[in-house]
Amino acid sequence: MVKLRAIGVGWLEGPGPHDLHSVAQRVALLIEGLGPTVLIGHSVGTPVAALAAAIDLRADKPNVVGMVLSNSGANTKGHGDVESVIERVLTSWGPGLWKAMTERSLGVPCPDELAEGFETYPRRITAAAVAESLRSLKDLDLTNMLGQLSRLPAAIVHGARDPARTLSHARGLNDGIPGSTLSILDTGHTSCVEAPAEFAGIVRSIVERSLPATH
Repeated sequence: MVKLRAIGVGWLEGPGPHDLHSVAQRVALLIEGLGPTVLIGHSVGTPVAALAAAIDLRADKPNVVGMVLSNSGANTKGHGDVESVIERVLTSWGPGLWKAMTERSLGVPCPDELAEGFETYPRRITAAAVAESLRSLKDLDLTNMLGQLSRLPAAIVHGARDPARTLSHARGLNDGIPGSTLSILDTGHTSCVEAPAEFAGIVRSIVERSLPATH
């Protein structure tokens, strides 16, 4: 049995900077003290995870041993008008926008049991931080660096009903990281929330490939 410790990184809290390269540097610094680590990135967290893994792999003793990259892509081509999203964030940040973004991600009205959780996080961050991260995302293209991650067991997860990311985005990640797997779940943009058991199984498969069992 593999014993795991899950650590969430609240990368939009604090003074920043909140561009994705700076966030990845902070994640890579955190990883230095953790030992063997499987990175899980969802949505904008996917490029953060990929960049942090690439930084870590250049260390004398890298700690990243696997990755799960979910509901994202190597770039924002075909991702809609990111500038209009940034404008909405800067002009309409608040519960109304949070609810609309949540329901767009899920593709259905947000269940009551999830609504509070989906509103708790944005209350802790600022519109300026979100806008900074989205501008960075718009300018980022991981296509040419994905091959650096081929030594890591990696799983790509896509939601079949994802309104934000297309299957071609997921396939771009899958093709760019040789040896990675692609799982398509019956979800919207938040596969880890909408299909927790299936998502956990994917994480478990990467853990089992990456980490030695401890008894």
